Amino acid sequence: MKKQKKIVYRIFDDHEEKHYVMSTLTHKRLENLFEKYKGKKEKVYAKEFLDFLHKHDPKAEEVEVKDFFF
Repeated sequence: MKKQKKIVYRIFDDHEEKHYVMSTLTHKRLENLFEKYKGKKEKVYAKEFLDFLHKHDPKAEEVEVKDFFF
């Protein structure tokens, strides 16, 4: 069985906050879903978009990214 590749996307929402979301969806598919989600909304927030994204990719999750120096 081929393991699905997970991609980490950096997302900036209308709070101007940076979020990282791990998903198995392609960039193009994620763009299409975002356009569908956005619709006529005036503001888009990462947490709400992630809830929407779960319907299309149950494995999607927000991840925390930290710098590691050595």
